[in-house]
Amino acid sequence: MTIRVGYIPYLNMVPFHLGFGPEPLEAGGHRFEFLPMSPRRLGLEADKGDIDAGAMSLVDYLRLSPSYMPVGSYGIGVRRAAQSVLVFSKQPLASLEGVCSVSDETSTSFRLLQVLLEARHKRSGIRYGRIASSMLFDGGADALLLIGDEALKARKEGIPGLPVVTDLGEEWFNWQGAPFVFARWVVRSDIGDSIKETIERSIQKSLDSMLIGTLEEINYWRQFVYELTPDHEKSISIFRELVEKVCLTA
Repeated sequence: MTIRVGYIPYLNMVPFHLGFGPEPLEAGGHRFEFLPMSPRRLGLEADKGDIDAGAMSLVDYLRLSPSYMPVGSYGIGVRRAAQSVLVFSKQPLASLEGVCSVSDETSTSFRLLQVLLEARHKRSGIRYGRIASSMLFDGGADALLLIGDEALKARKEGIPGLPVVTDLGEEWFNWQGAPFVFARWVVRSDIGDSIKETIERSIQKSLDSMLIGTLEEINYWRQFVYELTPDHEKSISIFRELVEKVCLTA
């Protein structure tokens, strides 16, 4: 049986794939294929039933549960700052207005931004537009949300005309006092226990190898929590309630 794993090729995902992908492999009597895609695309493919497992964006996990179930406590949580989930803007979030361009790769980070603007800062008049890449940003918006490696690159180089940089993980922590969660490892609920156990063992073995990398990469990875804690679970509950309360539309 071939297991289709959604593979997100971001630097913060590397610790899950040190020996578990991204090349096809045989494990536990099954073949695993790793399909590169963005967090948002992984959720869309899972919605169609075309993905068996992967580190799914939190909002997609909440939306698609119970069709997908967690693999242990594995996920992408932060200690405080997210480092690679950033809003570049003309004004701080508390006074932001106008148009915000949003990376087409994001699912959870977009929702988080909406919650922060609408529930924390009472900024309900913001208009949003998707953008495929920061390379296509024409400077016409008042803010730009980037995630992953694109956000890391933009933080180093800057975005002309958008001098204010806000880390959404830090913004959430300062508001709720809890570390945010961006993704959870999941498998289809109807998948066999042996497959789930193989994935769990493979993830743990990969995380045990996390010291393989450059010093810069290791320091970056250490800012994330790959096995979620009770504080992260608390944060998930708070976020779920806020999303439902704010009644967001994608």
